[in-house]
Amino acid sequence: MPTLATAAQTCRPADIAESAPAARFVINSDGTVTDSSTGLIWKRCSEGLSGAKCEDGAAKTYNWKEAKKAAETSKFAGRNDWRLPTIKELDTIVEFQCSMPAVNQAVFPATPALNFWSSSRYSGYSNGAWNLNFNDGGRDTCSMNYSLYVRLVRGK
Repeated sequence: MPTLATAAQTCRPADIAESAPAARFVINSDGTVTDSSTGLIWKRCSEGLSGAKCEDGAAKTYNWKEAKKAAETSKFAGRNDWRLPTIKELDTIVEFQCSMPAVNQAVFPATPALNFWSSSRYSGYSNGAWNLNFNDGGRDTCSMNYSLYVRLVRGK
């Protein structure tokens, strides 16, 4: 598993409008977050992390097939309909006002500022899929054999 180098998040509220304001999200007592704008329900912690502020454990990486299986077999919060988000769904939780990570840490604490899988396949490469880099909120594609982080979603 890769070593995480932690650095302080940088936000520029005077320069860039909020893209994922905390007021848009409801933090539920079962470790999930409801997005009032999209209706999606997110697992608050990245896979491998737990606790009220995702302070326990270590964020885990998976290849794409393992990530899909982890989502499909998850029973988190008593639900069995978890899945990998599409790349467009991942885009909705990016906070472009911030980097390292580009996410609202009040809503999604301890998010690694690294790449997260989406369920979206890349049509230009038969073994490729889209991922989102939470360092800066940019999209990328890579081989499904790579090991990336995972955040689960349900709904829609």
